[in-house]
Amino acid sequence: MAASNISALQQRVNRSLNRKTQYNFDEPFDVKEYHTAMITGHRWFKYDLKVDKLITMALNQGVTKFLCGMALGTDQIAAEILVRRKLKWTAVIPCADQHKLWKPHQQSHYKKLLEQATEQRCLYQTYSAGVMQARNQWMVNRSDICLAVFSGDPHGVGGGTATTFKMARNRNLLIYQYIPAESRFVILEPAHQQLSLF
Repeated sequence: MAASNISALQQRVNRSLNRKTQYNFDEPFDVKEYHTAMITGHRWFKYDLKVDKLITMALNQGVTKFLCGMALGTDQIAAEILVRRKLKWTAVIPCADQHKLWKPHQQSHYKKLLEQATEQRCLYQTYSAGVMQARNQWMVNRSDICLAVFSGDPHGVGGGTATTFKMARNRNLLIYQYIPAESRFVILEPAHQQLSLF
């Protein structure tokens, strides 16, 4: 490459890097905005303080809307907290008969929660194989943050939660995770793409 071409390229790079200084740009980089958070977690989980903290973490990122799949366990605990805190949330129902095989008191509680949702979205009329996973993918596709109560247990404790967690990772969502087996919170940042100067 000719010396004049190298010099021109170097000046172009310098203009890109040095608007004021190398580290102080006149125009900031695009900052990711977080508007919607989805919730996933184990059905056997019962500790609302941990779920409440996950919701607070999302609010601190600017989230204004939550998506909740309305399964037993973590989902319904989250729904209770969202109602109590008067936050906007959508009940994402995989199928209209999701609750058909639940115990009477579970069905009653479920219906009361649905009545208090800001919005309801029912994806299918009746249950068939795959509707739960379709619900989870629907939420992942419309979220900026995933709130997960997930042990990460390699022995299969995760089930549908493990699948949803993987979907969120593949979609490059910011993940706030509570790991019950370790009683700790983890933040999984999305992988950032390299900025191209040219």
